[in-house]
Amino acid sequence: MKLMVVKDRNINSRFVWEFCNMLSGRGHDVTFVFDSYKQQQITSDFLPQVKVINLSAKKGNILSKVYTGIKSIFQPSSFRYAQAINAIKPDAIICYFLKDVYNTCFLHNHNIPIILMVHNHPPVFFGPLRHKPIRYRVYKKQLEKISAYNLLLESFKGSIGNDYPKHEERVIGNIIGQIEPSARTDLSIEKKKIVYIGRIDEKQKRHHLLFEAFGKIAKDFPDWKIELYGGIKHPDYYNRLCEQIDKLGIKNQVEFMGFTNDIKSVYRNADFMAWPAAYEGLSIALADGQAHGLPSIGFKDAPSVNEVIVDGVNGFLAKDVDDFAQKMAILMNDKKLRIKMGAEAVKGIERYSEKHIADKWEQLLKDVA
Repeated sequence: MKLMVVKDRNINSRFVWEFCNMLSGRGHDVTFVFDSYKQQQITSDFLPQVKVINLSAKKGNILSKVYTGIKSIFQPSSFRYAQAINAIKPDAIICYFLKDVYNTCFLHNHNIPIILMVHNHPPVFFGPLRHKPIRYRVYKKQLEKISAYNLLLESFKGSIGNDYPKHEERVIGNIIGQIEPSARTDLSIEKKKIVYIGRIDEKQKRHHLLFEAFGKIAKDFPDWKIELYGGIKHPDYYNRLCEQIDKLGIKNQVEFMGFTNDIKSVYRNADFMAWPAAYEGLSIALADGQAHGLPSIGFKDAPSVNEVIVDGVNGFLAKDVDDFAQKMAILMNDKKLRIKMGAEAVKGIERYSEKHIADKWEQLLKDVA
């Protein structure tokens, strides 16, 4: 089957190349299409047989490049996508963002099946459009033309809302690499380290709740430490976090590590993960940690987190900050429990193996085509 995968920003994400490679590995003719005059470089992680097309690629002499730049600004992207669709003639189109559906549908006249990947909690994914009436009406019209929504988790079914077109909702998660036993964390060796991987972001990631919880028990665990990995999205929030750490007296037990190119070592050198996020899509970072054998703690009311973490099995779900602190203390005190929950975490991630996810995509593509 000829497939056109569209993702118009964050084009070098791990998801893009893993997804395209997976489809190509199943024998499909895959073309990844994006439209960016600013972002020209593309990762080398794609398989050689995956074709990559930038509709606003800089080519030829300086005049051609200037013309391309002007066109990328003043010509609607949907025109360039129409040309790409006519050239590729795909059997199905897979879109990552709402904008991608717009680009492949607006002012187009084709009946090619389109699948929209809803790669976040649906109310969050669709929510911003509700505050932009004109764009909402335009995008909603294009959404009527798609064939199916791809949701990440069973709990997301029915949460898109009645103000968007109804289509089949097929649940297919992200690919999570399965880690060999020898490469997992050895929880029999205590590191006295808790990790959290996620950008410094107040609304979703909520580091302040983790610090508030840890501050309640830190004096009882003076040799335990929290390490935080991820970029600083909001500097003002980061500054307030630093003030909070000072006020709680945990400055020597908390460290912002920034970005890392060796996330596997992070997982292998931790005892468990703390995950205070308000919601997730299907957090690859959380699932990767589970694949390495780490138990985790999150909140009961956090969509996705409360499905990936099974309370009392591969970690704990807390009802509030006080409960979060108590659950942290339980894991910090009990190595055997960490080992038991870590083993269950590995088992739970097996459903996200590439083969399992690829089989589900094969069925969805067959059904829509």
